[in-house]
Amino acid sequence: MTKNKRPFYCYLDDFDELTIIIPIKNYCDTNKYFLVGNDEIIKLNISQKINLGIEIKLICYFDAYINLRKVYFVENQNKEMSELYTGKIVRTELFDNIYRYKKNDLGFSYTKTSTKFKLWTPVAKYVKIELISPNNKKVIYDLTYKNSGVWRAELEGDFEGYKYRYLVYVNGKETIVTDPYAITSNANGEYAYVVDKDNFYQMKHSSIFSGNMNDAIIYEMNVRDFTIDPDMNFKHKGKFLGVIESGVKTKKGLSAGIDYLKELGITHIQLMPIFDFEGVDETNPNLKYNWGYNPVQYFVPEGWYSTNPNDPYARINELKEMIDALHANGLNVVMDVVFNHVNDATKFPYEKTVPGYSFHVDKQGMLTNISGCNNDIASHRKMMRKMIIDNILYWATEYKIDGFRFDLMGLIDFETMNELRQELHDLDEHIIVYGEGWNMYSSNLTDRMAHMQNKKVIHTIGFFNDKFRETIKGATFNHKDKGFSMGNTKEIETVKQMLLGSANNRYMFKYTSQSINYIECHDNLTYFDKGLHITSDIELLKKQQLFANSIVLLSQGVPFIHAGQEFYRTKQKDENSYSSSDKINLIDWSRREAYNDAVQIFKKLIKIRKENECFKLISTSEMNRAIEIIELESKTLMMHLNEKCNLLVMFKPINKQETIIIPEGYAIMLATNNNYKVENNYEYILEDIGTYIFRKDTKTC
Repeated sequence: MTKNKRPFYCYLDDFDELTIIIPIKNYCDTNKYFLVGNDEIIKLNISQKINLGIEIKLICYFDAYINLRKVYFVENQNKEMSELYTGKIVRTELFDNIYRYKKNDLGFSYTKTSTKFKLWTPVAKYVKIELISPNNKKVIYDLTYKNSGVWRAELEGDFEGYKYRYLVYVNGKETIVTDPYAITSNANGEYAYVVDKDNFYQMKHSSIFSGNMNDAIIYEMNVRDFTIDPDMNFKHKGKFLGVIESGVKTKKGLSAGIDYLKELGITHIQLMPIFDFEGVDETNPNLKYNWGYNPVQYFVPEGWYSTNPNDPYARINELKEMIDALHANGLNVVMDVVFNHVNDATKFPYEKTVPGYSFHVDKQGMLTNISGCNNDIASHRKMMRKMIIDNILYWATEYKIDGFRFDLMGLIDFETMNELRQELHDLDEHIIVYGEGWNMYSSNLTDRMAHMQNKKVIHTIGFFNDKFRETIKGATFNHKDKGFSMGNTKEIETVKQMLLGSANNRYMFKYTSQSINYIECHDNLTYFDKGLHITSDIELLKKQQLFANSIVLLSQGVPFIHAGQEFYRTKQKDENSYSSSDKINLIDWSRREAYNDAVQIFKKLIKIRKENECFKLISTSEMNRAIEIIELESKTLMMHLNEKCNLLVMFKPINKQETIIIPEGYAIMLATNNNYKVENNYEYILEDIGTYIFRKDTKTC
C-alpha cells in the first residue's frame, strides 16, 4: 500500500497508545478503529481528538500486548486499513530499558570457520544480510531475532573479504542499511567488509605518557594539511603514511614532518577527524576538501587518508602504522570525535533501523538543530550511549589511541561522558579526555549536559577555555577586538586568573588540569589572520603572537597549539575553512623556514615548561604556596614561581620602555624579544612587547 493511497496514517507511541492521523476529507466522527495483527483484533479507545486544520489527530489506547516484530494494521469499520508505523514508543523509558543490549558483540565476529552478524533493531519485521564474495557472487541470508532488540545470523564457512550490508523492513518498506558497527568498508562506504584481525598491522609501540593532564602539550593537526604542501617532497601526500615519513626537509634543509614534530617537544598530536566522514570523494581525493566533522561510519578509518580506499585492510593498517610510528617517536595520539551530530540523520543506520530513537526532537517531533548540523544525537538513550562508549573503547584498544577530544561536548549528556571517562581510566590511566564544553542548551536539558558550568562532569575531563582565548587574543567574532597580547590591559585581573589555570579559588574550574589553554584552533581566524584585521605592521604582529604563544605555554593548565601557530599560520583570513581548498588549509612549510627564529623560541618555551614542575601545579593550595603575581604600574605582569623552581616571568603587553629591578641572584634565561638592556646585574630596561624569563642560579629544578 503506497503512502499516497493510505486513507490515514498511524503510529505506535507507547506500549498501549497509538496515534491516527486522518485527512479531514476522510474523517467521520462515527468511525471505529481496530488494531489488527498477530492473529488478534483489538478495539481502540479514542481518548483525545485534535483538529490540525487539514487533518484530524486521534490519540487511542488499547489493552493488549503488542509484538514489535510483527506487522500490525489499524482498520476502520469500512475495512480501510493502514500499516502501523513505529512512533514515539522508541523514545519511552520502558522501550529503552527493555531493549538495552549489554553484550559487546554487535557487528560481526569472524573465525575462519564461521562468522556471526548481529544488528540491533527492535522494531524490524525482518532482517536480511546481503553478502558479496571476493569474486563478486551475491548471497542473501535471513537473520533471526534473539533478544534485547538484536537480530543475528551465524554463517558457516570462511567469509573473510566479503562485502556486506543489511536489508531491514521497518515502517512499511525494506531499506538498505550499513552496519553501524562496521570496522572497515569500501570507498565511500557503500558496503562494510568482513576482515580477519590476524591480517591487521601488528603495533609494536605504546605510549609512555604519565597520564597527568598537566604534563600534556597538545598540537592539533589535520592529516591532509600536514603533508599536502606542493613544494614539499612527501611521498604520501595527504595520507596517514605521509605523517610519518622521516627525513623530509624544507628547501633550506630544515626539518619537516614527523622529524619536526619530534624536535618541537610537544607530547600529543590531536588529529582532526580520522573516522569515516562525508564531504569528500575517496576515489577522487582532490575533488573536494573537508575537515571531517560529518560522521558517517564511526568505527571505520577515513579512506580519504588511505592509499587504497577500496582495500578494506589498507585504511586500517596504514592508520595503525602511523600511530605506531608516532608512539615510537614519543608522540601520543588524540582522536577528535564527533558524537553531537551525524552527517545526515536520514542516512544514519540507527535512524533506518529504529526511526526516531537516535536524535533529540522538539515538541512537534521534529529534529532539533542545536549543533547547527540539522540533528542532535540523543546520547542519553541507552543504545546511543552504548555505541559511543563501545566506539571510544574500540579506538583505544584496537588502535592504541591515547586521548579523545569531544566536539561540542556540551551537547553530550554528563552521564555518558562520566561513564566513558571511567571506562577509559580502568582500561589505561594514561588516556586523556577533553572537549568543547560550551553550554548550548537554554532548555531544561542544560542540566544534564557535559558543559563546563556543570559541576556533575567528572573532574578528569578537560574543557577548552574560551575565556582564555578571548582574554589573551581578543574576541573571536569581533575581528578588530584586541586581547591582552595585543595591548589591551582592561581585563588584566582576568589575565591573572588565566595564568593560574582558571582554577584559583575555583574561578572556573576545580583543578588547573581541566583548563585547555589556547588562542587558536582549526575553527575561526588564526591569531595571525585576526591580527591582520587590526594592524598592517607585520613585525608588531609577530611580536604579539610570540608573546601570546608564550602565555599559552607558561600558564597553569594544559597548553593547546594549532599546527603552524608557532610560525604564524595564515589561512588568508578564511575564518571557516572546513570545505575550503588545500591552498587555504595546508601547512605552509616555507613559513617554518621564514620564521625559524620564532620556532626556536617556541621550542625553548616548551623545554622550560617540561623541565619545571612549577608550570604544572594542579590545585589552589599548590598555587598559593608557589606563585605570586604582581601587576606593575606599566601593566606588565610579574609572575614569581618561588617554590623549588625560583623563576621570575615578566609578561609585558605594551610597546613602551620600562625599567625593572629583579631580585638578587636571578639572571635572564629566555626572552621572546631581545630588545632589552642590562644596566647592571639586576636592572633591566625592557623596551618592547614580550615575555622575559629569569632564573635564580643555573640549577635545573
